Order: sequence, then C-alpha cells, then structure tokens
Amino acid sequence: MQQADNLGAIPGIEHGFCTINDPLCPADVFIAKQVHSASVIDWQAGQQTNTIPADGVFTDEHQPIAVITADCLPILIAAKNGEKVAAVHGGWKGLQGGIIANAVQRFADAGIAVDQLRVAIGPSVKPCCYEVSDEFIAQFQANQGHLWQDEKTPWSAVQPAPLLAPQIAPPHARQAGSAWFDLSGYGLILLQAAGVSREQIEVSEVCTYCTSSAFASYRRRTHNPQEPKTLIYSWIARTQH
Repeated sequence: MQQADNLGAIPGIEHGFCTINDPLCPADVFIAKQVHSASVIDWQAGQQTNTIPADGVFTDEHQPIAVITADCLPILIAAKNGEKVAAVHGGWKGLQGGIIANAVQRFADAGIAVDQLRVAIGPSVKPCCYEVSDEFIAQFQANQGHLWQDEKTPWSAVQPAPLLAPQIAPPHARQAGSAWFDLSGYGLILLQAAGVSREQIEVSEVCTYCTSSAFASYRRRTHNPQEPKTLIYSWIARTQH
C-alpha cells in the first residue's frame, strides 16, 4: 500500500492507495457507481456501494470512502483539521466536466477554505504511456485551452521518459500524429485553477502502466489481453471522534 506524506501528517486521517486484495484496505469502504461524471455526492448511512452514480464522495463521518481506478487519477482530499474528506475518480471526462472544482466547492460549502486542503494524487498512467490522438488534442485544446494560455500544455508530441525506472516497457506509438497526455499534470492545472496551491498537493510518480505489474492499468491490459483484470483502491477515512 502506498501513502502520501501530506495526508499522513494529518491527525485522525487514514488513507492508502492499494491493490484490490491488500489486507490494509478497509473491508467496509464505500464506493459510488463511477460513470466518468463530474458529480460529487455526500456519503449517507444506508447507501449501498456501487449503486449511486457519481465519481466523487465527500463526508465528515467516519465511514471509509474510496474510488477505484486502473489508469485514471485517484484524488484524495482532506481538510487540514481532519474534519472533512473526499475521494475523487478523475478520468479525463470527469476532469474536463469540472469534478475537481465541484469537490473543492464541497469543502467550501462546509466552511473549509481552499488553503486548508491537502490533496494527494495517487498512481495513474503517466505521459510516458498515455498516447492520445490528434483529434483528442484538438477537442481538448478547444474546450480547455484557456487554462494554459501561456503555460505548458498537459501533453507533448514527443513521448517522454518514465519518471521512475520502468519494470514494463512503455508502449510504442500506435498512431500517426498522436501526442502523449499528462493526466496528473492536467489534474494539477485544475486544482490550481480551483485555488489549491502546488504546495498543498502531493503527486505520486508511479505510472500504472510501466512502473510495476502490481498496479492496475486498463491501457496495459488492452495491449496485453492475457493480463488478469485488477483495480487500485484509493481510500480515505476519518478516525477521530
């Protein structure tokens, strides 16, 4: 199980980024029915896991909450005082739809100022392994280009090197005119656009595709169909009463 230093430093908060069968993953964790939306719900007693369509869960209760991913961004958020937490599933559709701003707004509505948040982005596919089409980039630029007018775009034409020494070879380009998308970089842009400073955010350098076969990667499994299907559980819980 992986953990983030910034969340680990908050008293009364437990969290982890783990495989589906990790014994440290809470047994009673609540997960919404993820549909690549921008919807963030409040956890309520009696809700059944995987029945309520949403891609973010917010709570001030003691119920462990989580998201499941297999390349997308798992984003865990906590108030510095440990009183509110959220788990967010960040695929590009939900990110583009505004799920990060919606999650930050949940804290604001609960009286938690944005400078009091601590955010951890867990293992996800990195630009070394995330090839996208030129049509994808054109659509993305048209829809989101205002976010990086004079800044570096969250993609590059040249396939970047992995951040960590790979155990699995990154994929080769499979289409002409493609680009390599930085999903966690895009998440950072959106968090900062929502008022979260870079110092409040910790980003895992783990690439779900190439760092280790232990991490779930939907994209790697499409390239290697014989791989067993698995998932990453990213969970967070309040433990102090």
